[in-house]
Amino acid sequence: MNQPEDLQTARCMQILSVVGDLWTLAIVMTLQKSGMRFNELQRAVPKINAVTLTNRLRKLDEAGIVSRLVESRSKQSTVYELTPFGRKLLPIVDAVRAVALDLERSGEAP
Repeated sequence: MNQPEDLQTARCMQILSVVGDLWTLAIVMTLQKSGMRFNELQRAVPKINAVTLTNRLRKLDEAGIVSRLVESRSKQSTVYELTPFGRKLLPIVDAVRAVALDLERSGEAP
């Protein structure tokens, strides 16, 4: 294998390590329609706890998938939303959702 392919493979593996996580897919799916504040997001993603959500949002922000917009009102609030790069993941998320629904309907879900 030559050097450029090695670099491409390494980059793909790096991206997949972030994107291939259950919580990443759930967060991206939830932010698909609009940005949300932390507590809204935590309520919208089933079974995620605050520590896991905080850690995952930090990784997604570092990977350029989610952006943090700090709003200053009477008290500080942060809104999370998908970046243009994060929106590129939506076809993948939609495909995973479609397969999951098909499996559920057919009774073949694990």
